[in-house]
Amino acid sequence: MVVSKRSVWLIGSGMAFMTVGVLMNAMWPQIFHAKIQHMMVLKNGSTSFDIWKALPIPIYMECFLFNITNVDDILAGKNVTIEVKEMGPYVFREINRKVDITWNDNGTVTFRNQRFWYFQPERSSGSLSDNITTINPIVATIAYTVRNDRMMLKFLVDMVLRVYHTNMFATANASAWLFDGVRDPILEFVGKIPSLPYTIPFDRFGWFYKRNGSIDADGLFNINTGSTDFRKLGQMERWQNSNSSVFREQCGLIQGSAGELWNLQKDQQEITIFAADLCTHITLPFSGKVVKHGIEGVEYSANDSLFDNGYKYPNQACYCDEVRDRNCMPAGSFNVSACKYGAPAFVSLPHMLGMGPYYPSKIKGLNPIPKHNFRMSIEPVTGMPLAISAQLQANALVRHIPGISLNNQLPDPDTLLPMFWFREDIEVDGEYVDFAKAALGVRFGLPYGLYAFIIIGIALIVSGVYKIRRFAMPQMKETDNDVSKKFLSDHAR
Repeated sequence: MVVSKRSVWLIGSGMAFMTVGVLMNAMWPQIFHAKIQHMMVLKNGSTSFDIWKALPIPIYMECFLFNITNVDDILAGKNVTIEVKEMGPYVFREINRKVDITWNDNGTVTFRNQRFWYFQPERSSGSLSDNITTINPIVATIAYTVRNDRMMLKFLVDMVLRVYHTNMFATANASAWLFDGVRDPILEFVGKIPSLPYTIPFDRFGWFYKRNGSIDADGLFNINTGSTDFRKLGQMERWQNSNSSVFREQCGLIQGSAGELWNLQKDQQEITIFAADLCTHITLPFSGKVVKHGIEGVEYSANDSLFDNGYKYPNQACYCDEVRDRNCMPAGSFNVSACKYGAPAFVSLPHMLGMGPYYPSKIKGLNPIPKHNFRMSIEPVTGMPLAISAQLQANALVRHIPGISLNNQLPDPDTLLPMFWFREDIEVDGEYVDFAKAALGVRFGLPYGLYAFIIIGIALIVSGVYKIRRFAMPQMKETDNDVSKKFLSDHAR
């Protein structure tokens, strides 16, 4: 009887192990994703909150400036091609944090970005004291602003410009072009004119002038926390208290991720990112699978739909006016003048990568390569960004304008001049990698433990059956012998 009880216990335990293993293995995907959802929903105390509030990953911004090397030939009136030389990179360590955080009852959070940049000379090629010569953006902006006004006004503007400048070029060091700002007496003069119909928001010009430490430069964001609908985690709801921007129709809709939080769907073919500097969103299609620090991810990279104005992708025609004129640029360059106080600012990929030959052929010194593309890698299970290579170039459109002689000094009457480009390279490391690996380890490791439960259960059942069999066989033989003896004895009588 002792052996029999032990066998029953083994079989019962084995069945329990198997049941737990099978049920947990079937339910584990739902349990794991519920756990991930609990970690990633944006709220005070969640795992994602600390990462989102102050990204614990080193961020470096590389800045490149284009120096025009043949200004003398241009001013001499020679029919030459503009030659530029790329200067830099000037590298800055970026600290990014969220401030003025307000939690809303509708499952969204409102906040502002505050960013600080610190120059890293050991990572840079060149010094912030390097002198850079390019067109004067103030002259180009004023000329572009009055291009459609009456000729008398243009003559007057040209006279004022010539009081302060002899030509349309400006030379300043890299520090001034980037953060300190370039002084221009025209800005001081214009600032004294009352009731001016044009907005002049700065007293100097610099690509990041007054942005270092500012909480207003990027605007006011409102994103979905994922608490009411996890599929919307990190998605933009409003920007600057509005659900639309300066562009018309769907091009002006505030949509896409703010860039830090993602909930990718299975086999998602594209992602959308809202770019505050462009006042719109950009779309990156799926480009393949990648591995970063041993973590498998999916990569999304820009294709020819980026900065298309409806030439190849009709749904993007709303980036131009309804009446398409010469202000609607060829594919590959994006008009952000409405987003930049009316300045003739046009964005492209670095070195005009992917743009048609019309404008790039007018500039010597450009060298577009695949590395200049915009790309992002994401771990699809946790939604954690693994690597980001965000890079854009600012260009100035300079067209000859009748009456504005100071603006008409470039040899070609229709030039898109490269001014500056930047790259933000972010790749996870350290604690961020360890966290991602730990989360994925639980996802893939626990099912093996559950399989072990099933195997142990089968082993216990087999052991129990074997013991029963060992216990039962001698009993059966003894019973058979007794029956045989009785049978023979009965027949002997």
